[in-house]
Amino acid sequence: MTTVQLDRNQAARFLYQATFGPRPGDVDQLMTLGAEQWLEQQFVTKPQLHLPLGKKFAAASGQKFNRAVRMSAWWQRTIEADDQLRQRMAFALSQVFVAAEPDGGSTEDLAGYYDLLMEHAFGNYRDLLRSITLSPVMAKYLTLNKSSAANPRKNTYPDENYAREVMQLFSIGVWKLEKNGNPVLGADGNKVPAYTQKDVEELARALTGWRKGTSGKMYNKSRRHDNGEKVVLDSVFAAGQGAEQDLEQAVDLLFNHRNTPVFISTLLIKRLTLSNPRKQYVRRVAQAFENNGKGVRGDFKAVLKAILLDKDVLAGKAESGNSSAGSAAGHFGKLKEPIIAMVNLARALEVKSNDKKRWWDHLPGGLSNSFGQAPLWSPSVFNFYQSDYAPKGEISDRGLTSPEFHILTMGVMRSINDSMWKVIERHTTHGRNGWHWDRTPFEAKVDDPDQYVELLNERFFGGLMSSKLARYLQQMLEEHKQNGYSADRKIRDTLFAVQCSPEFRCQG
Repeated sequence: MTTVQLDRNQAARFLYQATFGPRPGDVDQLMTLGAEQWLEQQFVTKPQLHLPLGKKFAAASGQKFNRAVRMSAWWQRTIEADDQLRQRMAFALSQVFVAAEPDGGSTEDLAGYYDLLMEHAFGNYRDLLRSITLSPVMAKYLTLNKSSAANPRKNTYPDENYAREVMQLFSIGVWKLEKNGNPVLGADGNKVPAYTQKDVEELARALTGWRKGTSGKMYNKSRRHDNGEKVVLDSVFAAGQGAEQDLEQAVDLLFNHRNTPVFISTLLIKRLTLSNPRKQYVRRVAQAFENNGKGVRGDFKAVLKAILLDKDVLAGKAESGNSSAGSAAGHFGKLKEPIIAMVNLARALEVKSNDKKRWWDHLPGGLSNSFGQAPLWSPSVFNFYQSDYAPKGEISDRGLTSPEFHILTMGVMRSINDSMWKVIERHTTHGRNGWHWDRTPFEAKVDDPDQYVELLNERFFGGLMSSKLARYLQQMLEEHKQNGYSADRKIRDTLFAVQCSPEFRCQG
């Protein structure tokens, strides 16, 4: 295996892409281990699941397992858990294989679904696709539960919801794709659909008969399954096959489809590293999906290595769009999702829960109301935004995308800033349901602008702060000194300026 040598800037960027943000000392540890060894350690780190922790939190406070408990478990895991790559990958997968409250079931069921994503995060795509298809949460959310063979006498037909979305969103996508992600064009110059309405209807027939049992697992009621011949994507499902055989053939068909590697790879790239990956980068990651080097297709470990260690990512290269203005390097990275920016802040400050027995979702209005998003709380199966979303103006004019901008309404921006401010000012244990952090290192350096700004650089940017932002913060400190402001005011104002900065809100 070729060893990838990371310089300090690359190591910092790597941690913002592979984790929920570096904590003090993490960059040094990565530099010592090397990227490959760090990845191997993460691959074998025990999964720190959400459902058991949520149950523990509920019991500790005498609560039912409600949404606040589930969100509190999410905060603790993303801020403190050691299996950071798994946590970040599970969050990315939750925005590909979307299920959400309330249509997906109880909050406890949703925590179990998130743990399903956790458990498959380093496994094989085929196993995950099969598990999701037979997930009671997904069966409820996309109405596969109780879908039955057609009964013309009663005017009932198989439910097409899951059949459509598993192709459109979870596997092959809407359009036929080249190996690099470009759409295939027909003789008329138009995009070629990857599937037809007839394929949806036939796949829906193949997936009939499944029910949620009293045990909470899915089982098949054979008399409700359509045993006739079906043809899906030109593949014949023989008459007389049972539900299990049809299911396995359907999963294999989608797993082996030529679109699946590039479609899934592109979605994961956009969630982890770049909003505008170059076509060569997409092709290389898709090739790792097709073959992990040992003849295995769909290996998420190989896909993650390809995404995080690609030469484009290490060199800071991205797609430049269709405008001659600017360079490709100027479009590198992505806008951070709001809750990822929040966890970046929390990990940089090394926040702790005031309650020794549990964490609380204590931000104004709770996680789901503060950031325009929350885990498994998407408004639809299409996630919080579509992967090709581009806000009007310079980004869309250049033919680029920035999906996360779709969340950032004025109300959400105000709420994010309120939430960030609340964390910054709560450096003491104030209220059982809150968080706190140790301000001592900041107090020790705030009267030395050079040392203080370097501390901010290390904590909040992993050493990536620009000289322009450094000068701005030093000037702010000088003005505060001239105005006779207290150390408390200096720390709060500079931290708030840091979290508002485009450099902090973007992942470079």
